[in-house]
Amino acid sequence: MLTVLTHDDVTELRFSTWRSRLSRMRVSAFVTRGTLFDSGFPVATPALTQWLRRHPVQAAALTHHHEDHAGGACALAALAVPLWIPDAARALVTAPPRVLFYRRFSWGSPAPLGPYIAAALPLGIEAIPTPGHTADHHIFWDAGTGTVFGGDLFIGVKVRIAHASEDPRATSASLRRIVALAPRRFFDAHRGLLCNPAALLTAKADWIDAMVDRVEQLAAQGLSDADIARRVLGSDRLGRWYTAGDYTMENWVRGVRRHR
Repeated sequence: MLTVLTHDDVTELRFSTWRSRLSRMRVSAFVTRGTLFDSGFPVATPALTQWLRRHPVQAAALTHHHEDHAGGACALAALAVPLWIPDAARALVTAPPRVLFYRRFSWGSPAPLGPYIAAALPLGIEAIPTPGHTADHHIFWDAGTGTVFGGDLFIGVKVRIAHASEDPRATSASLRRIVALAPRRFFDAHRGLLCNPAALLTAKADWIDAMVDRVEQLAAQGLSDADIARRVLGSDRLGRWYTAGDYTMENWVRGVRRHR
């Protein structure tokens, strides 16, 4: 299902399926100044393609390689839409690693991106590295309108689960880097338009920093990652089972301890 929302000069393409809704997740891509930011997930590509045939864009840009953001890249290439892809994401989009069942269930499996036309970003829009969620994560900053297209930088204030590769400290630093821009609008891929974005991004960074301090205190006492996760973040038994340990609270703790 595709729902189209209008936010003044920005069009939001909100994708969902019954499977993604069962996981309580939706994913949005955004269009402004002839450029599409992110591309939705693989099973949403027919809806994306249909919309683009009626509303052509000049280029598209990806925040990072995850399939719910880069899953439409092949469809864009097939339509000859030029693509901007972060350097660190290019290999992961052209040869995507196999994703686990829970991600295939929600989003579908990403297809390898073949030949494509490289794009430049529109004048006045800057790609800013914001590692943490992934090493290749970028946001797009339009200084003229004070607008951020944020990918997965925010998601929510108290996100207690993480992939094994995530770095909570880097996420906090990235959040504060964007707060310093004093954004007036922030378009989040899973939450849509955020009201009062600086306050929300700051709240998330503050929460991460407080949790990092607590994790470090308990680690110094010799507690295991699993014990620390239960004490600091809570229980995620069902989530651990469903994601086969790929997206868990214990991974959040490991991210703190691994990236010191």
